[in-house]
Amino acid sequence: MLKPAFQVYSEAAHHHHRRRQDTLLRPLAITKHFIHGGLIGRVVLPCFRHSTTPAKGQRKGVPPGRFVPGSIRAAAPSTTAESTMIVKAVVTVTPPTSGAFYEIGLNRAFDDISDLLGKTLLLELVSSHLDPSTGREKQTIKGYARKAGHADKEQKYECEFKVGEDFGEVGAILVENEHHKEMHLKEVVLHGLPGGSPLTLSCSSWICSKFDNPRKRVFFTNKSYLPSETPEGLKRLREEELKELRGNGQGERKTYDRVYDYDVYNDIGDPDSSQDKKRPVLGGN
Repeated sequence: MLKPAFQVYSEAAHHHHRRRQDTLLRPLAITKHFIHGGLIGRVVLPCFRHSTTPAKGQRKGVPPGRFVPGSIRAAAPSTTAESTMIVKAVVTVTPPTSGAFYEIGLNRAFDDISDLLGKTLLLELVSSHLDPSTGREKQTIKGYARKAGHADKEQKYECEFKVGEDFGEVGAILVENEHHKEMHLKEVVLHGLPGGSPLTLSCSSWICSKFDNPRKRVFFTNKSYLPSETPEGLKRLREEELKELRGNGQGERKTYDRVYDYDVYNDIGDPDSSQDKKRPVLGGN
């Protein structure tokens, strides 16, 4: 009769083995006959168990992953949220006299869709001050104006802006015509600014379509400044507007150009017949 064989462990090996059991137990060998061939196969399955030693930062006697009351601290709500005010813009526009081709064309259909979507005019508020953190111009506040009614051949559009307290004084407004046809912009009135009184920006200018000229029109408030006292947030726009009006005397003139030309009025002399008969220009060139 065969006697079972026992494996003898030394005392030191026994303690060493027990220390390793904190993370991984000794594999369990399962012996089973395979169906085919009568061979004996060994399948080794590892056995795991959780360590009883608490991890670093874990409470003693609390299983890992278990919720402990008081272990989550409530975060205090932030009090740095910037307060904003609602500024309403009322735009008065005189529609142009449309031609027959415009009334029956696709452009009129596209413009009607823009009106239905409330995207007839794109307005942008410009601050007079620079951003103190960057020293650059502050980000403009954008909003689309939608139709609000008409009276006496004038169309009214309205738009609302969320303006922060640190935006500063409004010094100008940018306008972009989303229609395919020009329109006459009479004025823009801003309601809800600090001080209570509405701010009126007199425009009285034709605004061409953005599809003809992608450059946005700028209109400044009715506040005069000396060149040395112009707010830093408006200097760049004023310089660009001055260049736009002066022109450079080159290229082909477009219908949307706003260049002011200066010419000499001289009907007394006869410069065409002789340069000697050309009269001098008073006041410089």
